[in-house]
Amino acid sequence: MKQKELSRWLRAVVAVGWGLCALLAFVVGPLLAQECALGEPRLAWLEWPCLGVLWLGIGLVAAALGFAWKIFAEIGRDNSFCMENARRLRAISILALADTLLCAVVMLALLFLRALHPGLFLLLLLISAVGAGITIASAALSHLTVKAAQMQDENDLTI
Repeated sequence: MKQKELSRWLRAVVAVGWGLCALLAFVVGPLLAQECALGEPRLAWLEWPCLGVLWLGIGLVAAALGFAWKIFAEIGRDNSFCMENARRLRAISILALADTLLCAVVMLALLFLRALHPGLFLLLLLISAVGAGITIASAALSHLTVKAAQMQDENDLTI
């Protein structure tokens, strides 16, 4: 597979990710929040705060996907190992860490409010684990990309 074709496929995956984020933020999330508020009247006041946290988390994921889009565009230009991509990978790492910490705070808050459903607990735990993995992987890739970019710059200067 050529780099331009790989870049197109990767950007298509990011576009699908953005679509799923939009679907979750504007259709599924509000419907679930409304259903929970109707099903458990004592927790109805949590509907809007939970939607706000959901939108914040989805915003972090959408921003990370934006950085991934730019990385994949550079791959298509045969410029995979550049300092910009290293910075973008670091930004993805920070965004994933923020999303992971947000999930942990939400779990603790809902636990103290005695509103943490076991299914929601498992979902938040899964999101936290995936976020931690993305944090570690993108931080490591950022470090490796910096090293590769430095080596590439040294080789470009060598006659």
